[in-house]
Amino acid sequence: MKQLRCAIYTRKSTDEGLEKDFNSLDAQREACAAYILSQSSEGWVQLADHYDDGGYSGGSMDRPALQQLLGDVAAGRVDVVVVYKIDRLTRSLADFAKIVETFDAADCSFVSVTQSFNTTSSMGRLTLNVLLSFAQFEREVAAERIRDKIAASKKRGMWMGGPVPLGYEVRDRKLLVVPEEAATVRDIMQRYLKSDGVPSLVEELERDGVVSKRRQMRDGSVKGGTPFRRGALAHLLSNRIYLGLITHKGKAYEGEHDAIVDQELFDRVQAKLALNQGRARGTANASRTSILVGRVHDDHGRPMTPCHTQNHGKHYRYYASIPRDGSKHAAVRFPAPDLEGAVVKAIGSFLSDRNRLWLSFGELPDAGLLNAVAAAGRLASKLRSTEGTALKNKLAELDLRVTVGERSINAILNLACLTGTKIEGKAGSNTVEIDVPTTTRSHGHEKRLRLNPPARSNAAPNQALVDLLGRAFEARDTLLAMDDTDVAAMPIRQRRHLERTAKLSYLAPDIVIAILDGSQPAHLSARKLVRAASLPLDWAAQRGMLLAN
Repeated sequence: MKQLRCAIYTRKSTDEGLEKDFNSLDAQREACAAYILSQSSEGWVQLADHYDDGGYSGGSMDRPALQQLLGDVAAGRVDVVVVYKIDRLTRSLADFAKIVETFDAADCSFVSVTQSFNTTSSMGRLTLNVLLSFAQFEREVAAERIRDKIAASKKRGMWMGGPVPLGYEVRDRKLLVVPEEAATVRDIMQRYLKSDGVPSLVEELERDGVVSKRRQMRDGSVKGGTPFRRGALAHLLSNRIYLGLITHKGKAYEGEHDAIVDQELFDRVQAKLALNQGRARGTANASRTSILVGRVHDDHGRPMTPCHTQNHGKHYRYYASIPRDGSKHAAVRFPAPDLEGAVVKAIGSFLSDRNRLWLSFGELPDAGLLNAVAAAGRLASKLRSTEGTALKNKLAELDLRVTVGERSINAILNLACLTGTKIEGKAGSNTVEIDVPTTTRSHGHEKRLRLNPPARSNAAPNQALVDLLGRAFEARDTLLAMDDTDVAAMPIRQRRHLERTAKLSYLAPDIVIAILDGSQPAHLSARKLVRAASLPLDWAAQRGMLLAN
């Protein structure tokens, strides 16, 4: 009999209670060990190594024990991974796809003690994907609850943790003034008013031995007590906590703690900070990066190049088409911020639209589709939070080409950077076109581009579709519970109805999720789903049939 080496993986989202002699990780390991022992007749043997992640979220793969486990699996040292529940392994669909790829490559399977799964079958994978979708939803709802609790507490002026600012200490979860440090804070602000700016004040404080707050960490180490850096000093000078306020998302609330500086001193410091930042910004932004340079043409094929003008002390940027000899068409000129904003917003919207992505990626394997959609989501987030040269480089990765007309913007993207491979699908093409409706308005003597915002749907889930899915899973359970006698006794019409309904329980996970959260295409109705003739079991074919317009 072949011996199967079994590794037990345990995880707990927080480190609360881990100091106990018998904690949640021990309970999980004990249950898994008992399960392995029950399978000893099949050759199962527990490995001595412990893979325990205490205080790590299941929404990320950045966990030391998980990485060690995946490394041992890839090295062929593990045959079976045993977990207490599947969400101990991960709560993310995208991460689950990566983990399964690693397991499959090493011919390793995994078992959930409290749930019956077989990852070698398509049905098992579907069940796991749906379960993980709800696990991910549960994690996001919990995060929302925590954010709401923090917001409500801050509105009441409560300090909700984080690095303790210089001038305060924490007792019973409240900020109390430390007189010596408070005097240092006031002295720093007075010095700033007399200095040339933050850089010169940094040098002055370092010369005089003024350092940041020393903090004792849980592991006994000490952080801080070092010379101020520019960013930390600028934060101290603008921190409204010293006025006795608690801030949250740009709003300030009266705090439970005492103020350290008075309003008059704080206002003078803010006025000087704003003046110095304005001077620095005027110098740094004089030649702002044109992120579409070399990538944009007008609808007559002429390149549009960046140009700059200055009027009444203000700096303006445009993209203007380069005239050609003998051309009958007037040059096209549009303000650069409008054009760049329209293009980036359209690309971000496309990369965030799961249904459009499924259709654009063609015939990729399902694991590849999950990875590509996840990569698109990450890129969309980066596009929203990036600017300047970094944003220009991100657009270069997409091999972006833009055509500007009087009524529309056409952007062409290369999706290979998201998949790492050529996409086989519509004409074997790696590219996708995004048409963005626009209008133009006269603004003086120039045309000003206006982006028509796409209609946003905040519709609730289609209850008829949700109910149909519920009936589909009930029908499947009914059929699986029947024996040959039950099948023979059932009227043929009733049995065929059950079979047609049960087939809908094998929909692709992303289609199920779209129905549950209401993001499915408007044309997909319960009637269309019921009447879908010969619904294929292949997920890619299902997407083409049900998600395409």
